[in-house]
Formats: sequence, C-alpha cells, structure tokens
Amino acid sequence: MSDDIKILDNDFLKSLPFSPGCYLYKDINKKIIYIGKAKIIRKRVSQYFLNKKDLNLKTYKLISNAIYLSYIETSNEVEALILESNLIKKYKPKYNILLKDDKRYAWIKITNDIFPKIERVREKINDGGIYYGPYPSGKTILALLSNLRKIFPYRTCNLKIYENQNITKSRLCIFYDINLCTGPCDSLIDKKQYMKNINNIKIFLSGNKHSMIKKIEKEMYLESKKENFEKAGELKKKIDQINYVTQNIKVDFGDDENIFKKNKKIDNTKSLKELFNILGIKYNTGRVECYDISNIQGKYPVSSMVVFRQGDMDTSYYRKFKIRSQETPNDPLMIAETLQRRLTHSDNDKSFSEIPDLIIVDGGKTQLNAAEKVLKTLHSDIPIVGLAKKKEAIFKYGEKEPILIGYREKSHLLIRRIRDESHRFAITFHRKLRSQGMYK
Repeated sequence: MSDDIKILDNDFLKSLPFSPGCYLYKDINKKIIYIGKAKIIRKRVSQYFLNKKDLNLKTYKLISNAIYLSYIETSNEVEALILESNLIKKYKPKYNILLKDDKRYAWIKITNDIFPKIERVREKINDGGIYYGPYPSGKTILALLSNLRKIFPYRTCNLKIYENQNITKSRLCIFYDINLCTGPCDSLIDKKQYMKNINNIKIFLSGNKHSMIKKIEKEMYLESKKENFEKAGELKKKIDQINYVTQNIKVDFGDDENIFKKNKKIDNTKSLKELFNILGIKYNTGRVECYDISNIQGKYPVSSMVVFRQGDMDTSYYRKFKIRSQETPNDPLMIAETLQRRLTHSDNDKSFSEIPDLIIVDGGKTQLNAAEKVLKTLHSDIPIVGLAKKKEAIFKYGEKEPILIGYREKSHLLIRRIRDESHRFAITFHRKLRSQGMYK
C-alpha cells in the first residue's frame, strides 16, 4: 500500500499512477471510510474531484469526509476487483455499506453433467464443475459465449439427460431449431460427439485462441476492404471479447493487502527470472525497459519508456519522448532515435542513471535491428529483444527464429504485460498532445 496522500487540492491527483488497483479514502483519523477499484487509478479518483457537482448526496458526503488517500497497484482490473472485495470484508468501510459497492465477479462454469452445460455464475463452489475466470464484466462473458455457441453448440437447459435414454415425447426447444444446441435431450447426438464441442470450448478458454482470432482478423480485413466498416467493427468486438475471456489471471494472492503485496512480488520476480533464463540473460537488478512508438501516419510521433523492476511496474521511472527526426511513418528509425537519446542522456535524471538488465522493443526483426545498431554504435552490450504483434513472437538479436515460450506461460504473460503497458503509456501521451495541439 502507498503512503497516505493528503487531499488538499487537485494537485494531489498528479501523484496517482496510471495503473489498475484499489484506492482507499481515509478520514481525519486515517480510518478507512471507502475502498474502490479502478482500471486506471488516477482517472477514477479524478472523477470524484473534477466533477463534484455531478455527485449524488452520499458520494458528496464521502468526498467531504475524505482527508487522506492511499492506493495499491495491481496487474489488472480483475486482481483489483478481488483485492477490493477482500479489503471491504476486512475493514468494513462506512461508505461501502452506504453506497452498496461490494461487487462480485463472474465465472464461466462447465457443469459435470453427463452432457455438460455452460453458464455464467457469480460464485465458484466445490461442485465438480470446471470454472474459468474470474471476470469483472458478466456482459462480456455472455457476448463471448453467444459467439462461441454458434461455432460449438451446447445446451443451457436444466433437463436431466442420460445416455441411451428412452424418449417418449420430444423435449427439443428453440435453440435446437436455430442451431445453438445439438439436441442431446432427444438423443439426437451421442455423448462422444457432444463432448467434442465441449472439449473445443475448454481448449479455447484455456488460451488456444490464435486460429480463431486469425480467422476473424482475415474476415475483418476483407470487410474493411469492402468498406463494410460496421461489420468490421463487430468483428473487432469479437476479437476483444476473445482476448478478454482468455486472459490468464491468478487469484490466490491472499486476502490481506500486505500478504497480497508480498505474494505478488514473489510471483512477479519468479516469472521475470524464468524469462531471463529462457532468453539466456543474466539477472542483476531485475530492471527491464520497454519502448513503443505512437503516431498517425508520422504525425505527432512520440515514444514511451516504461520500467519494470523485479517484474512489477515502477512508474516513477517512466519517461516519454517527442520524436524530433521523423515526420513520416518509420517506427524503426523512431525507436533508434529514442534509444540514442535515452542512452546518451546527460541530465541527472534518476531514470537514466541505471542500466537495465534487458531492453524490449515493441515490434519484430526490423525494429530490433534498428535498436541493436544504436547499441553497437554506443558500444553497449545490454541484451535486447523484440516482441512482434504477429503471433506474439519473441525475437532476440542474432537469432533467425523466434524464441518459443508457451503462450500461457507466466514468462510470456509478463513480457506481453510489459509491452502492453508501454503501448498504453505511448498512446496516452500521443492522444494528449494531439487533442491539446501541444506537439510543437
């Protein structure tokens, strides 16, 4: 948990991170009076103070009594939601009860019936079923399952269905007529065939989604070429739903903020060491820097530098750059300029004073080669890898083939998380400059 921040005016918002997590409001005696979760802590907390006139009476009273604020960063929104729930149970803050804000998350459940059904549930219990999740958005789950069911039909009814049952009267419903169910209730499919669909869904929910996404991306591209942008947008939503539901989220970090922080640090450090071992890199300080470019056809080009230490974000060391040398789309040259400036920076800036164990660039071999040329010119031997968007392949300089790491492995999840944070930081800076006309 961060130190207590005194809420004096809107300037305190600048000290809050652009990361998921929980925020805790405290009264004058530093007693916790409200706990909330956020996808982006600074953005969520800002909503309380920048739009006070839009707050309801109970929320206004909460803010009026909030003198201090602290926060706990997490890796994603789901971890924040789980931690929020645990902290509310522990501290029982006054305004969480008044505002009825103790939410629960959702799961996808495959039952252990002879002919299993698939459903969204709000609680994970020991009933023999297989659970996937948890997820903050039940609506996203329903939308994803709706699309999956069109590909792999399954039942959702509560009927008792057995193998080789004697059917005297049809029990088929409308879902069979519209091809969303295969009719096991009327013995129109045997268990072996029915389980093929269920097993395909299990494989999909376990992370093997690439062939499905590739197919949808191809269809989306064709629709865009035909200028069917509405249809292409619908296909993009499907891809987002697939990525959302198949993300790998660990939930057993403990039910106390101190235990959470300790266990999370251990898990992140372990994942980083696994990554270094696979890449053949020596672990010294555990500092990793990642770089990304954001621009629109070369206009308003910016780059980001995010820093992870022992597998966790260290936002105080983040830096951003306005690209000086390029006004046409050329990501490799922009990456080269960014690294040149970072590694030759002469100011007494704490973020540039320490050499990283590893540099990651967002992109494949072309970006990686451009970055490596800079390092060679500066006689630097910092290990560097590129993470290509296509198939999330990891390339190491000097090696023709990508380094193979299982997509669901923690080390691969970590490097993608670092890359995604770099992308978020770059695009946020780019949008800010573009909207305010502040580039020049």
